[in-house]
Amino acid sequence: MAPATPAKSDRFKPGQVWRYKTRAVEPNARVIIGRVEERPKDGTIIHVKFVGVQVKNNHAPNGVSTELAHAPVALAQVEASVTELTDEAPDLSGFEEGYRTWLAAYKSGEGGVFTVPLSEISEYIEQTLR
Repeated sequence: MAPATPAKSDRFKPGQVWRYKTRAVEPNARVIIGRVEERPKDGTIIHVKFVGVQVKNNHAPNGVSTELAHAPVALAQVEASVTELTDEAPDLSGFEEGYRTWLAAYKSGEGGVFTVPLSEISEYIEQTLR
């Protein structure tokens, strides 16, 4: 598998915090850009961390995860989902570990890239955790 190359994006850069079209239960959710890379098979991938989400998770304190440390998302879906760049400070704690886990799965052919709107990713993960 060919290695990733850093992608150049005029709009998305690591460390940015964006508002996006959220689920109704997550009006204050944000995505933080962790990496922007180009993969021959999938094109430009925007790797994000979700914060402020409300994902039902029996393994989390109080039964809810408020962060998703890493999600690889197709550029077109991020472009269609974000609404406003904020001036909030990014907190990427946990992101690199999530990225490395995804990368190992991706290289083995078991990891993929989300091609759905950002709001549907937290829904998908919530369903997966059930």
